[in-house]
Amino acid sequence: MKKYLNLLFLLLIPCFHGIAQQMTFTPQWTAQSQFAGYYAALENGYYAEAGLDVSIEHPTPSYSSLNMLKDGTSDIITSELIQAMMAANENLRLVNLMQTTQHSTLVLVARAQNVKELADVAGCRIGTWKIGFSEIPHMIDEEQFLDIEWIKLTNPLNLYIAGAIDATLAKSYNELILFSMAGIKPGSILHFSECGYDFPEDGLYVTEEYYKKNKVQCHLFAEASRKGWEWVRNNRAEALDIVMKYVKEANVPTNRYNQKWMLEAILEAQEDVKGGEPSYRLDEDAFNQLNEALKKYGYIARSAIYERFTGENL
Repeated sequence: MKKYLNLLFLLLIPCFHGIAQQMTFTPQWTAQSQFAGYYAALENGYYAEAGLDVSIEHPTPSYSSLNMLKDGTSDIITSELIQAMMAANENLRLVNLMQTTQHSTLVLVARAQNVKELADVAGCRIGTWKIGFSEIPHMIDEEQFLDIEWIKLTNPLNLYIAGAIDATLAKSYNELILFSMAGIKPGSILHFSECGYDFPEDGLYVTEEYYKKNKVQCHLFAEASRKGWEWVRNNRAEALDIVMKYVKEANVPTNRYNQKWMLEAILEAQEDVKGGEPSYRLDEDAFNQLNEALKKYGYIARSAIYERFTGENL
């Protein structure tokens, strides 16, 4: 109880002094519904109410949010858990302030019917991204000796449509929606979340150094962001209006229909691992399972410590 009272006192300090701290926030990709809660928090004034002067700077395809955090261009970013854990293992000390996406959104879209597990596409040519997000399938491939030929592409969907590959990795909130919009009916869709590989994805991160110097502001930002996501969940049409504003300002080639289905998929992936409303907290069991898998297959050299990764012992 004393711990929570102390935290409450710290959170109230900016209110007493009326000091607005400037903070630059960078999502991990271009403007889209994946980041609706942060847009809503800014547009609805939740960050300002918390005494924060927040600006949103999106990354470029060639320079990631993690790079922007590393060089100090951004103070707070979003990143997938796997990428954050691998970056932390390379001496970029990170703190997870909030976990939004609790479930894996990774899917395998196959031409063949009745694909129930990755073993069913052994020996096949499978499209994957050049930029990552395929560590789990590669682990399964290595573990089961599936001899899969991974074809790294900027956009695996084009080769799938052309029939040049047997299957492709996709995200349920992104490429899978594009399949549907294009009228493409895959033979099978394998959801990794239903096959024992349901690892959390998107979270909110700062460097450990920044967290130690700005602990109060970090918690204020996370709380305002949580409030933004809760507003989005209860005001989806209005949230899409905000998303489309950011999309148009960034000249992102998309449409409201696409962003609507992306938002629905993201909100579904945010549901708590134990059921019910989102907890916005990184699940320790899922973290430890992923930790062991990444170390076993050489993606990290040393195990991460949950209490340090979440800032609990800092």
